[in-house]
Amino acid sequence: MLRKFDYSWLLLKRSLWLILPIAGIGMAESKLGQQRCTNLVVSIQGDSGTRFLNQMDVQMLLTENGGDPLIGARLNDVALHDLENRVRRNKLIKKCQVFRDLKGNIVVEVEQEKPLARWINTSENGEMRNTSGYYINHEGVFFPLSESYSARTLLVSGAYFNNPQKLRSEKGAQVLELLRFLNTDPFWKAQVTQLNVDKDGEIDLMTLLGDQRVELGMAEDFESKFKKLRIFYDKVLSSDWSRYKRISVKFQDQIVCE
Repeated sequence: MLRKFDYSWLLLKRSLWLILPIAGIGMAESKLGQQRCTNLVVSIQGDSGTRFLNQMDVQMLLTENGGDPLIGARLNDVALHDLENRVRRNKLIKKCQVFRDLKGNIVVEVEQEKPLARWINTSENGEMRNTSGYYINHEGVFFPLSESYSARTLLVSGAYFNNPQKLRSEKGAQVLELLRFLNTDPFWKAQVTQLNVDKDGEIDLMTLLGDQRVELGMAEDFESKFKKLRIFYDKVLSSDWSRYKRISVKFQDQIVCE
């Protein structure tokens, strides 16, 4: 009988160790839910040099331009998921998470889109037609320009980019990989100022030193083409960068210059 009593008491103690923390959390959650929002804390993550949006822009998205104020609202009445959806509607924002802290703040963590390239509308001779265009991110997704900030990134042009779906094709994946390469290789990132892709996928590059047009051809096997071009730069052009205005590496095992 004593053993049975001891066993029951031990089971009760173990149950209390489980129940009390859960009850405490529930009471804390209930108390927090009755609190009113004291502040909006906005954190914008991503490339520190890119500022498509500032904290006030995010606050205006959260409150529907001030039409749905959050300061003073009971936290239980605030739909955090709806706030996340409000912020995500802005195409300059890649990710958003909204939560509340123990101080009664609504905390918003935002990650901006990071541009890989910027498409510009040009004429056939390469002149910019207007300021219209869009950015392309690292996944090949197009997103709009910002009214308050212009990112310094690779310029791209050409009819190939008129159809957003092309970058999601097998051939488009190679073009996208080329854009990533030009953003990560220090030499070519500094040297290539603009990339043009025609409707068939033929690629031309404009360079900084020598102001040359480089005919790359199709995007496949681009790394070997750049290796060949780099050797040509070092062996031939390093003594006179303006020697040629057109260089073609589109054909296998040869370089054509004019």
